[in-house]
Formats: sequence, structure tokens, C-alpha cells
Amino acid sequence: MRRYRQMDGVRAAAALAVVMIHVSSGGASGVQTVCNQLARFAVPLFILLSGFGHGGENQDIDAPLRLFCRRMRRILPPFVLWSVVYLLVDAAFGKPHERPLWDLASGGAYIHLYFIIVLIQLEILYVPLYRAVRRAPHATLAAAAALTLAMQVLICGEILSLWTLPPLPLPYTRLFVPYLLFYVAGLWLRRRDRLPEKGNWLHLAGVAVLWMLSAALVVTTARRLPAIGRLSLRPDLTVYVFASGLLLWLLCSLTEQPSWPVRALSRLSFALYLSHPLVMRLWNEWTIRQKPVIYLRLWQSYLMTAAGGLLIAVAVSGLPFGSLLGGAPRKQPMIMEGQNGKKEERSTKNI
Repeated sequence: MRRYRQMDGVRAAAALAVVMIHVSSGGASGVQTVCNQLARFAVPLFILLSGFGHGGENQDIDAPLRLFCRRMRRILPPFVLWSVVYLLVDAAFGKPHERPLWDLASGGAYIHLYFIIVLIQLEILYVPLYRAVRRAPHATLAAAAALTLAMQVLICGEILSLWTLPPLPLPYTRLFVPYLLFYVAGLWLRRRDRLPEKGNWLHLAGVAVLWMLSAALVVTTARRLPAIGRLSLRPDLTVYVFASGLLLWLLCSLTEQPSWPVRALSRLSFALYLSHPLVMRLWNEWTIRQKPVIYLRLWQSYLMTAAGGLLIAVAVSGLPFGSLLGGAPRKQPMIMEGQNGKKEERSTKNI
């Protein structure tokens, strides 16, 4: 039986990149800009990994409501509870939300929670997307690419004041459309099952060149058009996301088994994503009350935020009902190859 061991490494890298995005956000220095832009593959890649994990054969698509509810048990409780935490923190520091209930429901309790709102929308559409990829994979992928790139262009154009989009209850960046390609690509890749299992240095070198070219384009775009530099939804970034994902997959294919820190970080990635902004917020509120204010270098801020978020993630995962706060589950599904080459999902105790 075969497990996609590369998933651990890719997920761990994406989790660390999310922390870098938030730590370096708003930085004026060239190093902060470069670090921020190079980390922006993270959220789209998480969407792609979700699609990849949901693309196997043994999916209960004949009972879509039951399938949706089962997946929401893992997503909704942490989303609601952490939203309440961030709303209470804002209120405690004298910045209460004007519409707390709406912000709780729409992912506006804190800036990073939009990811779960996008994921819920894609989960609602999962069954028709799964069937479309199974019946017409290339046409579905092409349609998703067209919709995603068109919406990304519209969002970028509005930020650059080229046009004005009709107002919606949710911001366009919280809609599923600009992320659709990544989820469908994950389903498509899982269906094809042709990702390399062993590292090939020549192939790796070629992908590394593609990655460097796409990274240079991303950084150049952010410097020339800083207004859209805060977005993770741009056509140039879309190319960069796929180049980064493929490069990470090939790098993870060079080893027979990921190290235990990588596996642990992969397991804790959801809790780290949820908790690390709390570390940043508490530090910022504390330091601005000091005389003089304490300023950290980028690497210091990154290490503090990542370490603090991981400590919270470990603590949450150790609680009896830690999964309600996004902690690592007691049992972890493994994507494996069963008899006759059929894909199966089995559970194993966490290492």
C-alpha cells in the first residue's frame, strides 16, 4: 500500500508560509516585500491540497448531505470558536466589531478566517465538481481556469481603480470563484494520479527554473503595483502557486519518509493557522504600551509567532476535545493504494 508522503511536506511548508504572510504584511523594506510575496502560494495551495484529498474513488457522493456534514464537523466548530476568541480579543482591547454576528458568520472576525468561508463554499459544490472532473476532466479544468483567472483580473482591476464591481454582501476575495481552479486542479490531479513518486534531479532542476522565473514575476508585480501586492489572487501568483506546489512535491519525493518534525507540523497545521494571529495580536497590544516600544526584526517576529502558534496548537491538540479548536485529530486519514490499484482512505494513530 502506498501513502502520499509528499502531502506532509507540502502542507507543512504552506503552514509556515501562512505565518510569513502575516508577519511580513505591511512591511516597507525590500526583504519584507520579497518574503511576503514568496509566501503567497500558501492559501491557494491549501485549497489545492483539499481538492487532492477529496479526489479519491471512495467518496460517498450518493449521500452528499451526510458527506458535507461529516466534513463540516472538522471545520465549523474551530471556525466558530476561534471567531468568538478574536471578537472578544478585539472588544477587550477597545476595538469592538460593529456587526459581530455578521463578522462571525462571514469570516470577518479576523482577517485570516476568510479561508474557511471559501472552503465551505467549495465543500457545498463538491459533489457536482467531483462528478464533472470524473466525466469531463479537461473541460472542467479549462472552465475552472477561465472563471478563476477572469475573477482575479476583475478583482485586481477594481483595486487599481480601473472599474467598479457591483457590491456584494461578501467581499469578492471571500467568494469561491477566484479559488475554483486550485480546488478543481486538486481533484483533477488526484484522478490522474500521475504525480512523480521518486525524485528526479533533472526534472527538479527544470521545475526550479520555472519557479524562479514565476517568483521573479510575482515580486516585480508587487513592487510596480503595490496596491495589488496584498492580494493572493492574481494571474501571476496563480502560475507561481502551481510552480511552488510542484517544486515542493518533487523536493519531498527525494526522501523515502518525511522527518517527524515535518509530520508533526503537518498534523498541527490547521491549529497553527487558526492560532498564530492571536500571538501577533497579543504581542502588538503589549509592546505598544511599553516605553520605548519594542520593535522586532522580521526573523525575530517570525520565530516568535511560529513558536507561539505551535505551542498553542500542541496545547489544544492535547485537550480531550481539542479537535473542536482545530487541534490535530486523534486519528489521521491516510491516502493509500489498495488492492488492484484502487485508492482507499484508512485511519491510523498519529505518530
